[in-house]
Amino acid sequence: MGGLYNLLSHSAPALLFAVIGLGYFLGNFRVGGFTLGIAAVLFVGLIFGAIAPQAFVIPEEIYVLGLTIFVYTVGLQTGPVFFSLFRRQWLRLSLLAFLATGSAALVTFVAGKLLGIGSSVASGIFCGGLTNTPALAAAVETLRNTLSGSPLDPAEIRMRLDGPTVGYSIAYPFGVIGLILTMQIMPRLLRVNFSEERKRAAKEAAGEELLIREVRVTNPQIIGKTFGDAMLTELTGMVFTRIKRRASVDLVEPEAVLDEGSVLIGVGSEDAVRKAELLIGPVVQEAIEKLSPGIDYRDLVVINRKIAGQPVSRLPIEAGRPVIVSRIRRGGVNITPQEDTTLELGDQVRLVARRGDLDRVTQVVGNPLKDVSETDFLSFSLGLILGVAVGMIPLPFFGERPVRLGFAGGPLVVALVLGRLGRTGPIVWTMPANVNLTLRQLGILFFLAGVGTRAGGSFVQTFLTQGPMLLLVGAAVTGISALIIVLIAHRVFKYDMISTFGILSGVHTQPAALAFACTQAGSDAPNVSYAAVYPVALIAKIILAQLLVGL
Repeated sequence: MGGLYNLLSHSAPALLFAVIGLGYFLGNFRVGGFTLGIAAVLFVGLIFGAIAPQAFVIPEEIYVLGLTIFVYTVGLQTGPVFFSLFRRQWLRLSLLAFLATGSAALVTFVAGKLLGIGSSVASGIFCGGLTNTPALAAAVETLRNTLSGSPLDPAEIRMRLDGPTVGYSIAYPFGVIGLILTMQIMPRLLRVNFSEERKRAAKEAAGEELLIREVRVTNPQIIGKTFGDAMLTELTGMVFTRIKRRASVDLVEPEAVLDEGSVLIGVGSEDAVRKAELLIGPVVQEAIEKLSPGIDYRDLVVINRKIAGQPVSRLPIEAGRPVIVSRIRRGGVNITPQEDTTLELGDQVRLVARRGDLDRVTQVVGNPLKDVSETDFLSFSLGLILGVAVGMIPLPFFGERPVRLGFAGGPLVVALVLGRLGRTGPIVWTMPANVNLTLRQLGILFFLAGVGTRAGGSFVQTFLTQGPMLLLVGAAVTGISALIIVLIAHRVFKYDMISTFGILSGVHTQPAALAFACTQAGSDAPNVSYAAVYPVALIAKIILAQLLVGL
């Protein structure tokens, strides 16, 4: 036993992976349908730190590294979906995120002043009540910068630095359980008919589904023009793939002439189809696909880095063959591609081309299997450097006491932008989904293990003296913010309860609650609203956590 103690106390890597391994193992145990998941790593770290506060300590650099990797990969993954959904619902989503997080911060601040809870512990309660580790990291980092060079006793400095982690650890469990209880109780209190809500959610999702329709050319304004000159895709939003002129059917190309009575087949939303009827002519049924055996489609995943980050209009040039991208599915969202729509790594695309050209097109879109599992660490490193640099820029919210996005917020903001851009010149910022997931999990595990071991001793002391009171404050933070989200989203903004559950999970940035919401919904529908609100709520909590530390 002494040999194991010496190994863990003298080897940071051994201690790190002992905490991660044991925490990951315990996090999979299910009690009454509830699991801690990877958050169990934090509690195992606290136990190790409590056993030997001076010996079992993981270096600070490790958890900072883990944090930056975690938030950066989250930003890369959610960037494209975030900008797409947020553009349509930015006001409502922002209002929900700021009201919920602002109310939670106000409750924390008032409770801290009335009950004599230190600001460092109070900021941790705020982060734990909203189950947000990047906000916790931002609070710890702000404290470290504030106390750097402080004349305070080293023991007092250590106690203050541990405060956010202690508060977080006490408030976190109910932060997860409280959301699940909210999802079970509120529908009953509001007398929600879940079967009707599921139908409503499915109907709203269907409004974004892409329809295949055939449209006859009867508008004299476009008869005789070429397809490229008529700009039908730009004006209607439909992507046209085939054209029938008399008895022949061919692939739609820019130089194709629109004769009277020609029939175009295209893909688009219901709204796009209505526009096409007004601009082109009536919808007909002539089974064009059956009349064009020489034209076929193939569903592929974009894994070629030369294609990723390029606009759709570049694909025929890269392939050297006429090819049409008729639809893109990205992050669970169907996208009607325009000429300037950027292809991203991992996009699921449907390509329409002449049958003899499909193999060539497949070679261009695809690449050897290694490209699915490898990433470009040059772009990864450049992105992280940019993120850290942005995180160090002071934001003067309160005069001489600036707030910084720090190692949590800076990389996140940069990654959201880079994830949306996809490519800058020869640099591809995005990465395959499996690589992103692996790096993201590794990052959060490093962070949880690091902060847990460093706060173990302070946790025991604080819990014995203030534990029950801190638990109640954390429960109030979780409960009030959850109540505000459900009432405003469902009652005021008229979101269906399925989407409301996704928003609730997103504002609390809680994957466990999202998984429960998907189970309740019987589908993956909550994922869309979760992805839309998650980045806004995350940035808001990072800023508020730093403000609470300084108040």
